[in-house]
Amino acid sequence: MNEWCVDASVAVKWAVKGEPFRSKALRLLAECGTKGIRLIAPPFFSSETDSVIRRRVFEGKLPPSEENKAYAALDRAPVQVLDMPELRERAREIARQFRQRNVYDSVYAALAELRGCDLWTADKQFYDAVKDKLKFVKFLPDYP
Repeated sequence: MNEWCVDASVAVKWAVKGEPFRSKALRLLAECGTKGIRLIAPPFFSSETDSVIRRRVFEGKLPPSEENKAYAALDRAPVQVLDMPELRERAREIARQFRQRNVYDSVYAALAELRGCDLWTADKQFYDAVKDKLKFVKFLPDYP
């Protein structure tokens, strides 16, 4: 089965109106369904996406009346959470190699690398840091 890894920066766009590149994120989601591409993410995916939604509300960027709708949209998203024994070690290596302050972005890259699939991200800083060497990392604004 063909798979793509998606990070929280892409998934949140499925749930929050007004997000930059939301239409591309929704197209990616729809096309995965029609083309039979399985979406995957690492174990902390749900808590990361929920934290982003909560932060949007806290900062006044998402009305409190929309918070539960956003969570519901994420709950419906067909993302399979996967863990692998070597995931953490490889993520640490990627973080070191690309001089990342945090490891969590590298976990998505490690999962995609270990599964042999693309990672879709809207995180420009991470993408710019790894794009020349990790060709499987794709930038959401480049999605057709």
